[in-house]
Amino acid sequence: MPDGEARRRTAAQWDPVRLGVHPAPGPDSTLDLPLTEYLPRPHDETLRQRLARTAATNDAVFVLLVGRSASGKTRAVYEAVAAVLPDWPVVHPADADELIAADIGARTVLWLDETQRYLNGVSGERAARALGRLLDQVAPLAVVGTMWPEHLRRLTESRRDGEDESPYIRALLTRRHAMIAVPDTLSGDTPALAAAAARDPRLAAAVRAAGPGHRVLQHLTGGPELVRRWEMGPDQWFTAPEHAVLTAAVEARRLGHASAVPARLLMEAAAGFMDSTARATAGKEWFPAAIGALTTAVRRHSPAPLIAERHEPGVGDPDSYRPDDYLEQHIRRVRAHRAPPAEFWTGASWARTADDLYAFGRAAEQRRRYGCAAALYEKAVQQGHSRARAAWAVLRETTDGRAAAEETAATDPVAWAALAVSRERDGDRTAAYDAYRHAARAGDVWAWPAMARIREEEGDPAAADAVAALAAAAGQPLAWRTLGRMRAVHGPAAAKAFEQAVGVGDGWGHVGLAQVAERAGDLPEAVEHATRAADAGVTAAWARLVGLHRSLGDPASAVAAATGGADAGNPEGWSLLAQLRHADGDLPGAAAAHREAAALGVGAAWRELALLAESDGDSVAAEEAAAQAVRTGDPEAWTALAESREERGDDTGAAHAAAEAARAGDVEAWITLARGRERAGDAEGAERAADLAADRGSPAAWAALSRMRERAGDRDGSRRAVLRAGALGASDAWTALGRVREELGDTAAAERAYDRGCEAGDTEAYAALGALYLEQGRSAEACAAYRSAVDAGLPDAWEGLLSALAAQAPRATSARTVDRLRTTGLSAGG
Repeated sequence: MPDGEARRRTAAQWDPVRLGVHPAPGPDSTLDLPLTEYLPRPHDETLRQRLARTAATNDAVFVLLVGRSASGKTRAVYEAVAAVLPDWPVVHPADADELIAADIGARTVLWLDETQRYLNGVSGERAARALGRLLDQVAPLAVVGTMWPEHLRRLTESRRDGEDESPYIRALLTRRHAMIAVPDTLSGDTPALAAAAARDPRLAAAVRAAGPGHRVLQHLTGGPELVRRWEMGPDQWFTAPEHAVLTAAVEARRLGHASAVPARLLMEAAAGFMDSTARATAGKEWFPAAIGALTTAVRRHSPAPLIAERHEPGVGDPDSYRPDDYLEQHIRRVRAHRAPPAEFWTGASWARTADDLYAFGRAAEQRRRYGCAAALYEKAVQQGHSRARAAWAVLRETTDGRAAAEETAATDPVAWAALAVSRERDGDRTAAYDAYRHAARAGDVWAWPAMARIREEEGDPAAADAVAALAAAAGQPLAWRTLGRMRAVHGPAAAKAFEQAVGVGDGWGHVGLAQVAERAGDLPEAVEHATRAADAGVTAAWARLVGLHRSLGDPASAVAAATGGADAGNPEGWSLLAQLRHADGDLPGAAAAHREAAALGVGAAWRELALLAESDGDSVAAEEAAAQAVRTGDPEAWTALAESREERGDDTGAAHAAAEAARAGDVEAWITLARGRERAGDAEGAERAADLAADRGSPAAWAALSRMRERAGDRDGSRRAVLRAGALGASDAWTALGRVREELGDTAAAERAYDRGCEAGDTEAYAALGALYLEQGRSAEACAAYRSAVDAGLPDAWEGLLSALAAQAPRATSARTVDRLRTTGLSAGG
């Protein structure tokens, strides 16, 4: 089919396998069979409601299904789109570049299976920015995606150094009500499952294999059998080279390679996963033989362990390989606390893109393999990565000293700014200022306010003013605003700084002057400056005018300011007006202002209206407002009602509101109910709520119950709850329970819980064990635990490992070892 026709395919016209749906093989490994019968689960209703609302309201929606491998995420999206948006074309970009270039029109489904593939590195940040623009400018539009929880955590976690390399990715993935959790079980409707199994031998076999764990979907696609074969080790089901290649492929993906892994990388890295005998006896054709075996579907209902792809232009042999999803997730978990061998880091230089090289460099640095990281960063720089030089320069300051770092930074403003931030974090303001100065000269506009701030913090306002004046001369007024905020307690000095900002055309300077006047009690002058800011296009000034006019006793002008803000595209003034009226006891007036805000698209306004009605005793009106909130994309109104009713002891009403919240996609309500009922002594009701949360894909309620029962002294109940949480996939439940036990002074029980956390694959458990051992004087055991945490890439574990090493005897030798490691890091394979 030509490309133009392919772009116009509806979901029903696409081959579902091309969209990422895993087929269920027959008993003879036949793959070209129809999909198995679809069995809806609670999350399906939420997903279909959101898609239906998009079509009905002419709005744009981003829906991300989050769940473990083989939990049915992609199939759920496929069935929902086919049922709810059957005539909308489905556009499926191949990668981030194709996504960015795509011409997406209204009434389209943008299909982003394995969404993390589009959101890695610099191109991923551009793709997220493009998606944000699409969602703001094209309607109706449905953007649908899937992702594993670990990918979501990686892409949304905050950097500990405060630097945000991917603000657009984070904003996209934390967009209100984007995520829908998907459980990896089919336990919700046993009769329907039994009936479907009677009609399809593939389902029947999967049900038998799954047993009481209810993980039917995983067995349906053969994942557990692949895991069993890999767990047997080399020279069992898989030959030693096959096992090594498969492990290397997963390690590459775990440590940052976004797409299928290049063959040259696999060949180099796999050697590190074979012992000396296997390397000597593998034969000259070991790699093509291993690839041939691994890309062939094996007998007895199992898929091929590796999927072959071609990424080079043109048609020809495969050049890259991707491990089976389910097997990949398992190996990731069991190897999460282990660093790869030295051969892996050598092979990593064959990564496909500069983004992949940079990701490998960061993974090496996080695991304190400084030499490997430097080599990978250098190669990423050679391939044009925009941030690799900055990371390389900061690393070289640790390993080779200041001169080497500055040589590496060269004329790159990002690198100089990174050096400045690192030096300031280490307490060296003089060196930080010098680096900021180089960054400013190289074109970094944010360096100017940082330089002014440092001079002000040093107690030299004249020098700070001089920096701000230079910045303003360079067209950067932000330094004056920064000084104005820092001098807020000194009214005249703050006013002078804000006046300087105004003098160079910065409308925000008037906002600062309004704040100064308001603190001084001169509200008319504050109004004058806020008005000037609004006239200069600072839309946030309208909300400040609302508050100022209310303080002056002029409600009509406050309403006019709220209206002016809405006309300028900022409706927050109406929300502020509602809050002020509520504080004054004017509930009807607050409700009217919230309705104005809601009409202007403020999502939280309907929630506030629901709570106002509930507090007034009008549950019908409260539920109508909550239902309207859902129609605008906000399920948290139902959650707020559930919490309010739970506090009043209205169990029936709370359960109804929680069910509506969950149906709309907010599982937090069931978790809150479980906690509340446990506090009230209703253990059975708490467990029912926890089960309902689990049915929606969240084991957090069971994990919370385990901690609550532990604190209450109910050790048996705590153990039952944490086992249930672990069975549902909460790998961190044991570690969280261990921390509670440690707080309660039961260190022996805490240690047992941390051990269980390690077994569950929670790398934080190793760090917790290291801290516990170190406190007890068990330095050798602390070193081992912290070493696993460092190998897992946990940032805080490094100092713990160094402390544990320093505590070992003989102390002089330990001190020298620690000093050396601070500079060199760990050896590549050590």
